[in-house]
Amino acid sequence: FSPLTKVKLINELNEREADLGIKESVSWHNVYRDSAWIFVGGFPYELTEGDLICVFSQYVLAPPPDFLCSGELQH
Repeated sequence: FSPLTKVKLINELNEREADLGIKESVSWHNVYRDSAWIFVGGFPYELTEGDLICVFSQYVLAPPPDFLCSGELQH
C-alpha cells in the first residue's frame, strides 16, 4: 500500500473503533501509546540520511539515532 492509502486505512480503523465503542484498553492505540514513532513522507528520494538529520534537527533537540525506511520506497 502507498503511504497515503495506509493513512486512509488507519483513519477508517479509527472511525470503526469509535462507531463500535471499542474500549481504549483493547484499541490499537493502547498498544502504541508509549511509542515515539512517527510517519513522515513526501521527501525527495535524492535526500540522504544526513539531509534528513539536518531537517529534523531544526525541530527536535536530537535527531533520531536511526531511520526506518520502508521497502516500498525503493526506486
